[in-house]
Amino acid sequence: MKHALLAIAILLAAPARPQSAPPAQNPAPPKTDQRYANMPDEAVPYRRFTKPYYDWFVQENTIEYNGAAEKRPDGDLAELKEIAIGLFEPVENNPESIFGIPATHGAQLAVEEANARGGFKGKPFALKIHNESALWGASSAELVKMLFNENCWAMLGCIDGQNCHIALRVTLKLEMPIMDTGTTDPTVTETRIQWLMHNFPDDRQQGYTLANYVFKELKLKRIGMIRTQTRYARIGAVKFNDQARRMGRQPALEVKFERGDKDFSHQLRMLRDAKVEGIVIWGEAAEAGLILKQMRAMGMKQPVFGSSRLAYPQVLEIAGPAAEGLVVTAALDPTRTDPKWLAFRDAYHRKFDEEPDAYAAHAYDGMNILIAAIEKAGLNRGRIMDVLRDYQMKTYQGVSGAASFDHTLNNISPVNMARVKDGKFEYWLAPRQGGHEGPASGGY
Repeated sequence: MKHALLAIAILLAAPARPQSAPPAQNPAPPKTDQRYANMPDEAVPYRRFTKPYYDWFVQENTIEYNGAAEKRPDGDLAELKEIAIGLFEPVENNPESIFGIPATHGAQLAVEEANARGGFKGKPFALKIHNESALWGASSAELVKMLFNENCWAMLGCIDGQNCHIALRVTLKLEMPIMDTGTTDPTVTETRIQWLMHNFPDDRQQGYTLANYVFKELKLKRIGMIRTQTRYARIGAVKFNDQARRMGRQPALEVKFERGDKDFSHQLRMLRDAKVEGIVIWGEAAEAGLILKQMRAMGMKQPVFGSSRLAYPQVLEIAGPAAEGLVVTAALDPTRTDPKWLAFRDAYHRKFDEEPDAYAAHAYDGMNILIAAIEKAGLNRGRIMDVLRDYQMKTYQGVSGAASFDHTLNNISPVNMARVKDGKFEYWLAPRQGGHEGPASGGY
């Protein structure tokens, strides 16, 4: 016991940063008026009472790494036949595979194009595909295989938030860069583990945007929520509800269902009896289509809103006319006409005979960022991650649109929204929440 107490005392007394540590690779930029995640005024905790004494996620508290990863020997290009990159996506035996398979295709296309340009100094890039299992904890072994069995230089993937968290804890020891292109869980980057970059619109951004539309633009007050019993929906509902409460609009009722359910009459009766003015669906397209169809058949005429997984043609196919007027956040605007998106869409369609979705586009962008980092840093995982950290407070122009990264390496760009009109989705870019200074464009 004495030895344990002595060890704790030594750790507490030790300086946070030893004198022998190298200088920070990414010195913090000057202070700005930026808020964490560009949160709007209403989202700032305790704003009516006090100011925070410490801004944990912004300004001088930018992510930096002072370890020795870049001091490890570089990979010997002469001994390598390929430059391996791990891919961690749900591709089989997982309900999330409807998102993981397009993401895999997007990453494959980016690698194919990089190899057509000559690969890395004449050596081809190679994807090492690992299935993101629905079994909790199974992801921990996959990163170990990527590093020790396949000599991967970085990893792209994960859609399930809990799998991303496990991968983060593993790479905290393995020190392998992770490009997260699919999870909407904002708590992943909030860990501040210095080995992950995230480019997909998360639930915090979607929650701010949707709450702003529902409560400020439409001025609704009494909202009901119907969601799946999944981590994806639970985290999303929490972020939306947090913002609603801070705007003085706490949802009147939250009801749940299991993924794959077909009958929602019980939940809809509860929402109807609660006399809500609008309903938010946080779930997947298949169930959302049925919910819309059944609520309209019950005579419920309230406006309906939803998360980005509802911005899919499947909702329109299932709900038919009942989907008219639905408003959702969207992780991608497929109607954009900028050259990068059109070129990607055409190439993707030629290769896979399908239209790319948001997961495909963000995986393609994320893989291109990884490849560029490897080309710049060489075969050293520490330096590869240093290049990714250089994206802090900068904007990357990709096929999915502009991705602006904050001090936690999270994409905080404005979120797209979509409305069903005349049986089709029409899209627009929501205003930046908060209106404060964000990442600068240029450089990438």
